[in-house]
Amino acid sequence: MQLAAAGSDRVLQRRVLDEAAARSSGGHGRWISPGEQHQRSQRAQRLNGGQSAALSAPRQDNPRIGILQVSPFVEDLRKSEQERYTARKAYALALQQRIATLDDGARCGWVVDVSSNGGGNMWPMLLGLLPLLHGTTDPEGGVIGGFRSAGGLQPWRQGEGAVTAGGNGSLRSRQATYTLRVSPAPVAVVMGAGTASSGEAVALAFRGQPGSRSFGQPSAGLSTGNRPVLLLDGSMLVLTGNVMTDRSGQGDGAKLQPDQITPSGPSTLLAAETWLLAQPACKDG
Repeated sequence: MQLAAAGSDRVLQRRVLDEAAARSSGGHGRWISPGEQHQRSQRAQRLNGGQSAALSAPRQDNPRIGILQVSPFVEDLRKSEQERYTARKAYALALQQRIATLDDGARCGWVVDVSSNGGGNMWPMLLGLLPLLHGTTDPEGGVIGGFRSAGGLQPWRQGEGAVTAGGNGSLRSRQATYTLRVSPAPVAVVMGAGTASSGEAVALAFRGQPGSRSFGQPSAGLSTGNRPVLLLDGSMLVLTGNVMTDRSGQGDGAKLQPDQITPSGPSTLLAAETWLLAQPACKDG
């Protein structure tokens, strides 16, 4: 009976810890048990192992529009840091290779679809999309977004084959330097309720970029940054430490509102393509 009571106490303590983390972070932070970590690791291996195939053949209807369905990159926290870093670069390079393959000289505009991107690690997504991103002019590197915390604003910067944010994260690859045949090109971002966390970071990176417009429904409202803390019992506490912003420093951690509200489904993609084809880059081509 004492053992059963002790087990119940642990379950209650962990439930309280999980609820406290979630409430203090607007639902983004949480406590993850060792068993759940194992399940997440297996899911990450399946998901990330199929990224190249997923990125290689998305649906393409209009030969003048490049459609990029940006899937989430789930970090496998059971692997070493070097293994995780290598996996991040592999995802980013696969995404850039997809852009290079589509960039056949006929594409005049691009759709970045994060409507089903529920998050993960943002850096592989941003590095992969670097050919479509054009940060604000800055001697330290173009600004495409940022983190705001009690310590101030930490910009996300783009460089030659790199995306960085000081000590909060970065990703570099000498191979991730593809340049579009015609640049800059208009970009339509497709988003919705399934766009969360790092998916929202991608949408924020394009917000305010000249020649960019978003379509769809409001996002999930988890536009904040998390930091995992490994506990002694093998569980993990995911703590929310900042709010994501766009390149102008605007962001409150809540739902992102698209520039143009459209019904979920094919009508959103149609609206995005219609807008792209009306842009000078497509009308003059």
